[in-house]
Amino acid sequence: FEVRVAAAKARATEVALEVTSRIFEVTGARATASAEGLDRFWRNIRTHTLHDPVAYKRREVGRHVLTGELPEPTWYS
Repeated sequence: FEVRVAAAKARATEVALEVTSRIFEVTGARATASAEGLDRFWRNIRTHTLHDPVAYKRREVGRHVLTGELPEPTWYS
């Protein structure tokens, strides 16, 4: 179960960063202005990805796929 959650977290992070980055591509520089508030979503996503690094999730999933080893609970689980 924990491996599936880690995989979902990693994928959700990738999608969220891609969506918010594309918002800036579509709307241009004006979207980064605080009046629009769209920059807030990108900042929130980046904060969450730095607080709970996706690299750890990918490592856990990869280890499970290659060796069958289940991840040990950590602060980032």
